[in-house]
This record gives sequence, structure tokens and C-alpha cells, in this order.
Amino acid sequence: MATVRPDADAAKARRAGAALVLAAAALWSTGGVGVKVAVAEPLVVAGLRSAFALAFMAVVLAVNARRAGVSGGDLSVLVRRPLVWSAAASYALMVVLFVLAARRTTAANAILLQYAGPIYVALLSGPLLGERVGRRDMMLVVACAFGMVLTFGGELGAGRTAGNVLAVVSGFGFAGLPLLLRMDQRRLPPEIASFAPLLAMGLGNAIAALVALPAVLAHPPAGETAARTWLVIAALGTLQIGLPYVFYGLAVQRLRALESSLLATIEPVLAPIWVVLATGERPSPLALLGGAVIVLSVAAQSLVRADPTR
Repeated sequence: MATVRPDADAAKARRAGAALVLAAAALWSTGGVGVKVAVAEPLVVAGLRSAFALAFMAVVLAVNARRAGVSGGDLSVLVRRPLVWSAAASYALMVVLFVLAARRTTAANAILLQYAGPIYVALLSGPLLGERVGRRDMMLVVACAFGMVLTFGGELGAGRTAGNVLAVVSGFGFAGLPLLLRMDQRRLPPEIASFAPLLAMGLGNAIAALVALPAVLAHPPAGETAARTWLVIAALGTLQIGLPYVFYGLAVQRLRALESSLLATIEPVLAPIWVVLATGERPSPLALLGGAVIVLSVAAQSLVRADPTR
């Protein structure tokens, strides 16, 4: 009977991780449409979306823990870990600022500028994780930075600078999530390490919901559009946030931090399409060019990488 080589197992795990990230990104790409069509204050949308996502993730966490025979006491070990809370705060920063950014600039810009996250991952994965950042990775960093410059340049004078800045800051949360999760995975007992990503993201949703609670109480969805808004926000929380982050939490265990961030950039390819079809909103040509530079450089880097350890 043939023996499966360890490197073949690793390659299979990486392919599974890549498929999970791609599925998550396709679901994430619907977020811009939902944020635009929900008739409520941006912070209200962000908080309620996270509340629905928290409920979804709590159910998934409980089911998975029961299947794995992991007790509440085991999970409490994770809750006491500072890096888990740091990852949760990073996640909360990302999801709240994305909604605020999408209301102040185009949805495409909010997503594209958030995906500057790989720049921060590339720069920090070496000192924090000891992962080698190769020449192609650094070329990608330069290309992403150039794309960001083009995107900002295309929106000068369009009243979108504040939204663009919020999107860039949201990118720090995007980068911090995989970095902090991978840092903690290396220090956790194997039997509970796989639950850290989902727990951290669940806690992050709790933080985001609590931050937005005063706004939700003051300005809940109301009026003729209230029913539709509640439905849209519920879909955002479960299908656009909850389910894809379950996929992403599984994927980061199989991929390098930089890889998990880069593969997810299929989202900005799809997101502008949904927004244009649903709302007719269009970024400026120069902003689209900047986004294309980011996405195409990432796609090319992923396709030509022959050595998965590089």
C-alpha cells in the first residue's frame, strides 16, 4: 500500500485552505451592496450586523466544540488569552470601520483600500511569525502601495477622502486578524487551537455590537423600509459575515498569514460588480485602475508561485 508523503498532505491542506478562503471572499463581496441598501445609520448597521454574526458563530462554536469533545472549561482557557482578545479587537476594528467607510466613499474603494492589509502582513509576518517574505511578496507590497496611491488620487475632490482613510485603517484590522491568530496558534494546546479563530471572531463581533449599542438604541431601523433593512442586516450578519468567517477561521490553520490575506482579494473583483448592478454606484476611472493594480498583482503573484514555502 502506497504511503502518502507528508508534503502531499501539506499540499492537500493548502488547497483546502485556499478553497475556503475563496468561498469566504465570494460571500464577503456582497457586503458593499448590503451596507448601501440598508436604510439605517452606519454604526447601527455595523452593530446589528455583528450581533447577527455573533449569534451565528456562537451556534457554530457550540456545535463544533460538542463534536470535538471540548468543554466549556477548555474554551475558557482561550478566553483568558490576551492574543485572542487582541485578535478580537482587530476584527472589531475592521468590521466597524468598513461600514463607516462604505457610507463615506464608494463600496469598491472601501473594499479595495481595506485590502492594503497584505502590505502590513508582509511587513510584520517576518518579525512576528518568523515567516519568510520573499522577493515576489515585496513586489506585491510595492504594487499594492501604488494601487492605493492611484485610488486616492482618483477620488481627490470627490468628498470621499474621509471614507478612504477609514478604509485604510480598517486594513490594519484585516492584517491583524491573521497575524495574531497565527501567533497564538503556536502557543496553544493542539486540542483547542482550532477553536481560537472562531472564538476570537465571535468576541470581536460582541465588541463591535457593544460599541454600536448606544446608536442602535437611539436610531433603530424604522419606517416603511424597516422590515427590508432588518432582513438585509440579518443576511449581512449570517451569510456575509458569519458563514465566511467560519470558512476563514478554518483556512488560516492551513495557510501562511500572507497567503490567507492575498487569496481573499478575489472579493474586490466581485464587489464592484454587485454594487454597480444593485445601485449604479461607480468609482472614478483612476480609482478603478488603482484597484485593478492591486488585484492583478496579487493574482499574478499567486499564479506564478511554484514553491509554497516561499
